[in-house]
Amino acid sequence: MEGYVIRTPSAKATWTLIGINLLVGLATIILQYTDPGAFNWIIYNFAAVPLYTINGWEPYRLITSMFLHGGFIHLFLNMFALFIFGPDVERVVGRARFLLLYFISGLVADYAHAYFILEFFPYRQLLLAPSIGASGAIFGVMAAFAVLFPFRRLVIFMGFPLIAPAIVAIFIMAAFQFLYALFTPFSQVAYAAHLGGFIAGLIITLIYKPSLRRCTPEF
Repeated sequence: MEGYVIRTPSAKATWTLIGINLLVGLATIILQYTDPGAFNWIIYNFAAVPLYTINGWEPYRLITSMFLHGGFIHLFLNMFALFIFGPDVERVVGRARFLLLYFISGLVADYAHAYFILEFFPYRQLLLAPSIGASGAIFGVMAAFAVLFPFRRLVIFMGFPLIAPAIVAIFIMAAFQFLYALFTPFSQVAYAAHLGGFIAGLIITLIYKPSLRRCTPEF
């Protein structure tokens, strides 16, 4: 596959993650409209909260928050990105390494968001605001894709469609997360989490890369 020996012929981990996210995400989103009290209870008890993350309170939230989403568009965009980038990364690095990359990126994303708020915008409103979604983990997968398939063409939308090699397109997206985090701290999107997940995925993939076997060209 584009220069690398495939370690895992299928992408079962990716499909499993997508399936669990869809089941949990759709169930909670439906509750948001049919039983707001139950939805708020789930968010209150299972979302990541920066102050909790910093103090090490209820660490299970760092995992449960990855499977919660705030709306259909949020869920669709995350799962579409995982569908695009996940399978090829998993096939090259292997199922166990892929899951490790995914969850470590998600965990680092939560810590990045929490400490970014603490250092730059330490307002009670932000420190206690719940955060949910798989975006941080998926940005880690995207970073892995950029490292493993740097010249594969991608289309991204920056107000207009831009076609660029993966390493350019994905790094542009990561740079914008940094700018958004600095200039829109009260946004409902945790941009610092995206950047944290991206950096974690980048580092992990660079650690993996020397052990990945490249295909021998055939003549």
